[in-house]
Amino acid sequence: MFQLEAEQAEVRRGRWRDDWSVAVTAAGAAALVWCVVTQAASVDLAVRSASGAQEVNVVSVVVTALVAALAGGGLLRVLERRSRRGLTIWSWVAAAVLAVSLVGPLGAVSLSAGVCLALLHVVVGAVVIGLLRMRHAGRVA
Repeated sequence: MFQLEAEQAEVRRGRWRDDWSVAVTAAGAAALVWCVVTQAASVDLAVRSASGAQEVNVVSVVVTALVAALAGGGLLRVLERRSRRGLTIWSWVAAAVLAVSLVGPLGAVSLSAGVCLALLHVVVGAVVIGLLRMRHAGRVA
């Protein structure tokens, strides 16, 4: 009986490949928002940099969403292994990271670009936080 419980616990433990679908979903949502904003609404997504303005293209949006989702999944996995309240701790950390990330769009070259960049941050954050919480709810360390 103990071995069966141990096997079930092992099956329920998260793995990296479980988070790839969350990362791909977040990247797809970000790419969709980017397309709507830049193509349909004709907003020029650019941020100020030391050498002028830097264009925010779809590749940077997708790569950033993938990295954020996989980093979030990795942190969640570590916290779950170290604490029984790992998911709760991670949720607070993820919300704080999302809030701090909203400082980035303040460097946009226009108000419309800033609002759209903030929307991108919120969409990726909502997808990552929501889906990782759903996938990890009820898992054991």
